[in-house]
Amino acid sequence: MEHLPWLDWCRQRSLWDQEWNSIVFSDESRFCLGMHDGRARVRRRRGERRNPQFFVERHVHHTVGVMVWGATAYGSRSPLIFIRGNMNAQRYIHEVLEPHLLPYLDTLADPTFQQGNARPHVARHVWYMMGRRLLNLQRPPQTLEALREELVVAWNEIPQEDIDHLIRSMPRRVGECVAHQGASTHY
Repeated sequence: MEHLPWLDWCRQRSLWDQEWNSIVFSDESRFCLGMHDGRARVRRRRGERRNPQFFVERHVHHTVGVMVWGATAYGSRSPLIFIRGNMNAQRYIHEVLEPHLLPYLDTLADPTFQQGNARPHVARHVWYMMGRRLLNLQRPPQTLEALREELVVAWNEIPQEDIDHLIRSMPRRVGECVAHQGASTHY
């Protein structure tokens, strides 16, 4: 079965190489206080990682946390933005895109903005790096303010080379997506 939206997106970009260096990826993520993050963990045997029978729909219970938004590009990143409450399209435009994304784009040479809805998107890995840093803290944040402070530190401490490496991997990511007909990849 073809997963057409992802597959079409990847096919359209399958010959890109240096073009990825002008793409600005943005996305949002939620980080929670405490250990429960709403993610399901699944154990499986070696070689069964991409077997669809092991995919689990997750149900997120209400936990105290914060939503963040950020953008990354080859050689740079935006400031980390905190999103309060529920975000609709109007608020997203007026509270994120206009005051934060547009000024960031103005600092870049010939940027192309990519929303965070593409399967081989690099942002998921950036959020993972931040989450891993939080898990490795000797003393995890106990308040929302402390969580916000640690997230800003984590965002700023991600080596730019790690972000650039993820962007340089986009031709491989897109190629694997096409090879798997839009289904799950090892990325």
